[in-house]
Amino acid sequence: MLNNREISQRFEVQVNTLYNWQKSKPDLYSYLKHADYNKERNQEINLLLDYYAKTMSKNFSVEEIHYIINSDINPHTIKEIDDFHKIFITLESKNLSIKSDFLLSIYDKFHTMNIIEKYIFYKKVYRIREKESSYSKDKIELYFDKFLA
Repeated sequence: MLNNREISQRFEVQVNTLYNWQKSKPDLYSYLKHADYNKERNQEINLLLDYYAKTMSKNFSVEEIHYIINSDINPHTIKEIDDFHKIFITLESKNLSIKSDFLLSIYDKFHTMNIIEKYIFYKKVYRIREKESSYSKDKIELYFDKFLA
């Protein structure tokens, strides 16, 4: 657990504010107080997800992943990630008449993925969108190596 001085330095919050939050926002104060534990726990979860990713079947092409990265799909909740395939095909329905085989192939791949695989996949989509200005074949291969056929 962090003390108020450590919280103040790490999160750039005045100590007086922390004392105020201790009473007025106890959940936030508790979260900040346990920030080291939360960070370690998140690192453990990410390690487990990376380990799990090594066991997944590799069946996407670079072209399919590039298309998904550039699509409008942007789930925000676990339910939306679980429904990734439904959201994808709904967003792409206007393109079905011209790219049906391609889009339905992507839909089928998402449909057969479990929630953890979809979460890992979308986490990678989110990261590449945030960090990269362009999505070259090499960048996609680097980010999505666990998903590529």
